[in-house]
Amino acid sequence: MNKKPDDVFIYPKTWINEDARGFVATVEDWARKEIISKRLEYHKEYKRLFAEKRKKLLFDIGLDKIILPEKYGGFGWNTPGRAPDMFSVFLEIGKADATIGFMAAIKSACLAIIAMEPGIDESLLDELVPKYFSEEPKNVAVILPGPGILNVETPLFMGRSIMASVKSTKAGNTVVGKDLRPTGGGADADLFCVVCADKAKKPCIAFVPSDAKGLKKGKPIKETGLNACTNADVSFEEVKVPKPYLVKRDNAVQEIYAWLNLLFGGISLGAAINFYEILYDWADTRTIKGGGRLKENPLCASVLADVAEEISSARLLGLGLAHIMAQSGDKGGVGSPSVYTFAQMIGSSMQKGALAALNHGMELMGSAGYAKEWHVEKHWRDIKTIQAYLAGVGSDIPVKMDIARFFYDLKEV
Repeated sequence: MNKKPDDVFIYPKTWINEDARGFVATVEDWARKEIISKRLEYHKEYKRLFAEKRKKLLFDIGLDKIILPEKYGGFGWNTPGRAPDMFSVFLEIGKADATIGFMAAIKSACLAIIAMEPGIDESLLDELVPKYFSEEPKNVAVILPGPGILNVETPLFMGRSIMASVKSTKAGNTVVGKDLRPTGGGADADLFCVVCADKAKKPCIAFVPSDAKGLKKGKPIKETGLNACTNADVSFEEVKVPKPYLVKRDNAVQEIYAWLNLLFGGISLGAAINFYEILYDWADTRTIKGGGRLKENPLCASVLADVAEEISSARLLGLGLAHIMAQSGDKGGVGSPSVYTFAQMIGSSMQKGALAALNHGMELMGSAGYAKEWHVEKHWRDIKTIQAYLAGVGSDIPVKMDIARFFYDLKEV
């Protein structure tokens, strides 16, 4: 390919902070040199190379501490104003390997509720940073509200069942929940960020160390994509956690959803942009019966156009969401009803756009798109898995209800 993706998928460069562009370029260089240029080697030795390349990104380049305040050794990107920069960084990671980005995005989204201004929680940061931001990767899994169980009444968050509960005393907190499904990474998580219901049935968030007494992990779950991010159901049997590990701030749960939608969107779009590069080279060298290059055929050109259109539109939507979050102060913050709704709406649209782009292109590529020997089908599986985690059971119905509640003042759904 003789063009850089940023030269064709154009956007206003001023949407990214000038002082962040160097870090974005460093991550892009990591993606190109460490993974994209070594696809075959990476595919054959995935497990070993995944760990090696991930560690280099997290610690040598510094992604693990990007969202931490400077006081804790971080980059100081702990304001909503950094949302466009965060989106751009995770987009570059997605070009290389969606799983690396997915695991980092969960950790960043969970950390955002205690590290982001104006809601910095120093007492909890003092506890978590030394334990979970070391020189070895520490994984965080988030347990969000879900579809619930038939004939079992539970507290609700935006129509979703909160399946974990927490009891607070002067001595600390006790978390209870059975067979809870994390949003990825449950099998290898070192720390769980759990949406719970308190005594008043209000949503709150408990941080639960994986080695806490009474925490039990189930068998690994076989999934379609995100190969190195093994999931497993988790149960909390009267698990006790220290008092600072409970976050009861209003709208904290909404903030996690907003950050997950933004960062997951960046990852999936990065994967889609790398697919575009693969498709570009493939189409440029294919001929059709009767002579001529495949891409010059009007029907094929129309399919190629669909791919570019889906990616372009989704990227602009993602950057738009990033700026809504960056300027959310006058709306009541990242967790406000309007920002939360737009994050759900745009996040869903980004995932659909990325997946649609791959669907169109893979149909045109035929076996070259579907075969595991190529990297295309891995991109597809990773995006599809991310989309499933965001939308949950019942496709995107929960997101549709969020949108309808906000725009039409629904009261009973």
